[in-house]
Amino acid sequence: MADDVQTIGQLLGRALRAAGVTRVFGSSESGLTGIPGLGHLRVEDPALAALFADASGRVSDSGAPGAALLPGRRLRLTARPGQLAAPVILDDAALVPEAIAGWRFAQNAGGSRLGAIELVLDLDLDAPAPPGVEPVSMDEAGPLMTLSPSLAEFDMVVLAGPGVVRARQVEALQAFAAQAGVGVVNTWGAKGVFAWDSPHHFGTVGLQARDFELAGFDDFELVVAVGLDPAESPTERWAHRQVLEVEPWQLAALAYNWPEPGPVPERPRLYTELAGALADLYTSDASPLTPARAAADLAAVRRDAGVLADPGPAGLWVARAFPTTVPGSVIVPSLATPGFAVAAAIVASLDARRAIAVTTSPFDPTTQALLELAGSVGASFVLCEWGADAAWADANAHKVALRSALAAPGIAHVPVPVDLAATRVLTEVAGEVSAWRDRV
Repeated sequence: MADDVQTIGQLLGRALRAAGVTRVFGSSESGLTGIPGLGHLRVEDPALAALFADASGRVSDSGAPGAALLPGRRLRLTARPGQLAAPVILDDAALVPEAIAGWRFAQNAGGSRLGAIELVLDLDLDAPAPPGVEPVSMDEAGPLMTLSPSLAEFDMVVLAGPGVVRARQVEALQAFAAQAGVGVVNTWGAKGVFAWDSPHHFGTVGLQARDFELAGFDDFELVVAVGLDPAESPTERWAHRQVLEVEPWQLAALAYNWPEPGPVPERPRLYTELAGALADLYTSDASPLTPARAAADLAAVRRDAGVLADPGPAGLWVARAFPTTVPGSVIVPSLATPGFAVAAAIVASLDARRAIAVTTSPFDPTTQALLELAGSVGASFVLCEWGADAAWADANAHKVALRSALAAPGIAHVPVPVDLAATRVLTEVAGEVSAWRDRV
């Protein structure tokens, strides 16, 4: 074959690189040994290969998907851990660029930039690619939209989801909130779009049954919804009045012609009642630690390390109580995904990024399998095991242990005695935990 003729496999690799993919997690059962031009990490268990891809896409700071080669010559492209995807046969090499570039549009209505697809590669990757077929980039942007100044009279709130962070539109969100003089309620996938003490920060929703009620969604006249993940914010829980859904890139111009805003309204009960209920838990020196104190300690010492928590008791408290100031620095997936924290920490380590994985005791089987694999790939991260049977004199030992672990090479295991029974404090205010019950 002539040197200047690319194969279908090379075209596939170039299309994936154009989408931001740098590495494929490949199961040997896929029947494929790799994709030209991409790094390849062999993972024997297909379920773990898929989980690595899920984690890779979710923690990506560029909005790129993770990729896995799975049995049946399936290529999974994903940024949403736990997302089910029906396989789609790709048997025309000329459609490879569009299939790869369009992955984010498959299940991402509302600008969430989260989803998953699986392509069955019914192609001979060694065969010549069709001439003239090149990678493409699908631009999500369109004409800017401005809202009528008359809407400034409405009792309005913004509901922001993880798509705002992944689209790198946090500054645009902040500018819109300032121009409109409104509060912003974020789902837990968008923690950090405002600092916890900003007057525009109205609280984090989606975790518990009464979140949207306490945040005032029964009373707002207009909800501006942007970048939502439906698993974090099911429509039936908040869309009770007029709703305006916008794409993240539209935020910058929405209030361009509006009058000078008045004072930001007072924060809703969700913020004030939870803050009051958790105040003593944040400052408690008791051991076992309160979960709020454990979360606050993570925020205090993490420096540039990402905090990655498993859905469940640890994820609930990290998503609720971690005083986030940096968007994307804390990630808890929207769907129940055992092993996410360790898988994401391994992925971060492969990319030379520091990470703290937070999970609960005892380890679930997926987490245990990942820890056995982590050493073989040279992973380095901090593993916090909340609820462990550890003996500490007082709560101050937690920060000391975390700082030491962050400075240590390899996998630094920090067993943390945490009193997870304190979750009753949350449920007394905002009701039962409603997150992580559905698989989409």
